[in-house]
Amino acid sequence: MSENIDINADLQLLDDELGKIQDDLSKVDASRTQLIQRLHQVSGAAAYLRGKLPKEEVLEEEKPEDKTTEENSEA
Repeated sequence: MSENIDINADLQLLDDELGKIQDDLSKVDASRTQLIQRLHQVSGAAAYLRGKLPKEEVLEEEKPEDKTTEENSEA
């Protein structure tokens, strides 16, 4: 009979741990969702500001990347 008591106690501990893990997972998931929303907002704001730049500045920002790509393809 003492085996049943130990099993029940162990089962209760495991059930409690499962509940804690589910709560932690819910918090992490909520945090992940918030980070994704922030990422979209910041990306949208950056794209908006890039659209406001004069065309010359946009082209100048792209040139260093193009040079790096050309140098890598020549090597």
